[in-house]
Amino acid sequence: MNRSFAPSLAAVLGLIATACGGGNGGGAEETAATQQPAAEAEAGAAASLSMPEWMSVDEAAKTVTLDIIAGKDDSNNRWNFNGYSRGNGTVVVPVGYNVVINFRNDDPNIAHSIGVDARTGNFPATFQDPQPVFAGAISPNPTSMQEATQPGDSATISFTADQAGDYSLVCYIPAHAATGMWIHFAVSAEGEAGFASS
Repeated sequence: MNRSFAPSLAAVLGLIATACGGGNGGGAEETAATQQPAAEAEAGAAASLSMPEWMSVDEAAKTVTLDIIAGKDDSNNRWNFNGYSRGNGTVVVPVGYNVVINFRNDDPNIAHSIGVDARTGNFPATFQDPQPVFAGAISPNPTSMQEATQPGDSATISFTADQAGDYSLVCYIPAHAATGMWIHFAVSAEGEAGFASS
């Protein structure tokens, strides 16, 4: 999720400003000025979360339920989750919540899988024995074209998002994540929940 990179970007921009003519004593002011828009952008990202019809949050039960459809439409050659691919969407859940993913494959031609991966880009063409970030956060036989979730089939996975951080929802079938079948999955220490598209 881009929010986590904003402070680092602000610090880098501050250093660049100081190195490129900021030696007139204004470096601290320039760094502070650079950090203020970054903080505003971070607050804006939290405000831009919505609650799509395929996501529900039960605060009393500390549960988030996601209905994720692989191959929902023709975007990215049907290699998408609810129409999103190449990291252009972010699911946000509160830390400590149980997450239930009702996963369905609407791609008429090919198997898909889903899992929570620690990477947020630069995925390999093939995954050797993928290990999800959270116990249970992966669909059955995730790398097998013959045994993963087949066209028209579904699977349900459930796990506890017990560590805050930025992760991704990935299809582990060979070449799928590498060619864009992934979206961001963030676990919020601040208790935020929702979805943001980019």
